[in-house]
Amino acid sequence: MQSACPATACCHVAREEVAGSMVKAMGMAWALLVIVGATLVASGVQSIAGMGFGLVAVPVFITLFGPAEGVLWGNVIGSVTAGTLLLEKRKDVDWAIAIRFTVAAVPVIFATVLLTRNLDASMMDIVVGLIMLTLVAFTLFARNMPRAQGRLPMYFTGGMGGFLSASVGQAGPVLTAYARAAQWPQRSFAATLQVYFLAMNAVNIPLKLAVGYGPHDGRLAVATLVAGLVGTGLGTVAARKVSSHITKQQARNFAMIVACVGATLVFARGLVSVLG
Repeated sequence: MQSACPATACCHVAREEVAGSMVKAMGMAWALLVIVGATLVASGVQSIAGMGFGLVAVPVFITLFGPAEGVLWGNVIGSVTAGTLLLEKRKDVDWAIAIRFTVAAVPVIFATVLLTRNLDASMMDIVVGLIMLTLVAFTLFARNMPRAQGRLPMYFTGGMGGFLSASVGQAGPVLTAYARAAQWPQRSFAATLQVYFLAMNAVNIPLKLAVGYGPHDGRLAVATLVAGLVGTGLGTVAARKVSSHITKQQARNFAMIVACVGATLVFARGLVSVLG
């Protein structure tokens, strides 16, 4: 969907040139296989650890479609994974935390999308890559955090999650850090995050479509959605079969490794474009 705003016209043209360029280079069939594989692994990781879809899948989407559309696909297909998991884990949801997280996230999502819509594709690659690398580093090194008590850390975490969901499609690391600091039980953590992810994406998706982040190739968009749904379904089924052999921490560590590699590639691509 194109924006009618003249100030952002050149920005959307640049994004359209980037979006799908890698898909054309690879060929649609191979690109769709990559999407199935990425979403299979991503949904499997989230099914086991409660988070990680964005960490695994979004770098792949960005590589294929560019930063704006790539993050949007992470929001769209990530919602399917979150909704599926919520059906299984709904009894363990802490609704008070979910509501507070969401209340803090919504205004931040609006601000983030509106402030970043004028960035060109290369600059968005650099910004997104840096944020993802910072997230990985934060999660790896923020092991011994002070105890989080009261509502202020909760609202801060919710707002930060909104910013990260809108900008890079992956709020999991900051939420994991909060869970450690608040000593949040894993079952409630995993269930509550699915509500939060769904709520944020219910704001993210229509807002991003309204400002012109949407797909420019309808045929490719339909094929991508189908491939993502297939991968998500396979990943959820596979996770049930292997969950007894893989710990939640191992799943999170794997997601961090994939995110680090993907973020480095995204950042390097943006840097080469700017310097070139």
